[in-house]
Amino acid sequence: MKEIRSDIVIVGAGLTGLTLAHGLSRLNIKITLLDKFDFLNIKSDTYDLRTTAISEGSKQFLEKIGLWNLLKKYTEPIKEINVLDRKSSKFLYFSNKNKNKNLGYIIRNNLIKKTLLNLIKKNKNIKLLNTFDLKKIEYKEEAVLCSSRAIKIYSKLLIAADGKRSKVRDLLETPFYEKHYKQKAIVINFDHSMDHMSKAYELFFHNGPLAILPMKKNKNNLFSSTVIWTEKKDLIDSLNKLEHNFLLKILEEKIFKFVGRIEKIKDVQSFNLSAHINSTFFEKRVVYVGDSAHSIHPTAGQGWNVGVRDVKKCINVIDKNLFLGLDIGSFSVCKKYNDEAYYDAYSLFEITDKLNTVFANDNFLVAAIRKKGFKIINNKKFLKNFITDFAMGT
Repeated sequence: MKEIRSDIVIVGAGLTGLTLAHGLSRLNIKITLLDKFDFLNIKSDTYDLRTTAISEGSKQFLEKIGLWNLLKKYTEPIKEINVLDRKSSKFLYFSNKNKNKNLGYIIRNNLIKKTLLNLIKKNKNIKLLNTFDLKKIEYKEEAVLCSSRAIKIYSKLLIAADGKRSKVRDLLETPFYEKHYKQKAIVINFDHSMDHMSKAYELFFHNGPLAILPMKKNKNNLFSSTVIWTEKKDLIDSLNKLEHNFLLKILEEKIFKFVGRIEKIKDVQSFNLSAHINSTFFEKRVVYVGDSAHSIHPTAGQGWNVGVRDVKKCINVIDKNLFLGLDIGSFSVCKKYNDEAYYDAYSLFEITDKLNTVFANDNFLVAAIRKKGFKIINNKKFLKNFITDFAMGT
């Protein structure tokens, strides 16, 4: 059986795992990145056509690790966000109080992955293992051992970045709380006639929100946007079965006033909605980051940004302890990361869950409270600035 020795093993080569591997490699340590999928050979132009909203705070971190300059050419800035509740007469408007900065940026997931893979493949500090079927996690003196049928990997620390259905979490039997929503989301990328002016919209309907996010113009110089529409499962399933020309008409009826005529639907994906949070973000010589630790309702569009904050905290904790010459897989290091990351993730878990509940409720009293809340926020500059700063992760 082949044996590999590494300082850190990262399980999971999704966006979070790739970002973490790139960031940690700058600390000049040996990293092994593994995944159960053949992630090195997936065609980047067809894989994961969803979009990601990068907050201003995440952008600042990506700048620090030398990634933003490579990504920014693919992004469309969000200069304004308009939140509408049922009727367009009830709305909130947000912009960055610093006129030289934006609220966030929209980019396709596959372009982030393609950029990261191109960097990581050239990095001598990172060893990549495709189609690694993780079977066992054990402890050997001052090391954690993860193994498949053919390979054993010894490391000081194992970082789980293997998503909502984490194999690491299953093997270690880390408890977690999960909530399944009676909703699905459909993601539609499309071209349209009206200039979006880098504005995003969040429209709250009876059964869930519909977000319109601005994207870069396509190759034919047409305006492009993506819609993330949350609804009851049976409705989303029905929409999925429609031919694009019928789906176009239904979508256009909902959003014509914001984007104009829909010229073409380019691609469609849908997925079930659920949220979860682990009871802890660490075990012996193991920490959890991103979706392996938590996932949230997409109402606020902050899912990947919470994972980026995990990555930032994880790298900072490891960097400080490397500088001091301490064991980076020790109990104190793992607990320090947990203490810094848990409350942040738990807060977002609760906030997004409650937002979904409040905006989906048509009870007269709840509707009256929403209306009053919109008015108060619009009239109180400090409240709008607080919400804006929170959303930007700054």
